Amino acid sequence: MSTVFFNLRIDETLNDMLIQIAREEGRSKNKQIEYILKEYVKNYVQSSDAITPNQSKNSKAKDNSR
Repeated sequence: MSTVFFNLRIDETLNDMLIQIAREEGRSKNKQIEYILKEYVKNYVQSSDAITPNQSKNSKAKDNSR
């Protein structure tokens, strides 16, 4: 599995809270965000129609990187 790098802008208060939660759970902030995203996707897939990881095949995906 390859790693994708991207910038994320978040509110300073949310950032501080993420740092605290990550410390309490023994993760870096980056790994905490990755964990949260994986859990969200897992729950989404379980409660919805299956999605594909390839955005070009997923009509619900929106790519704002351009």
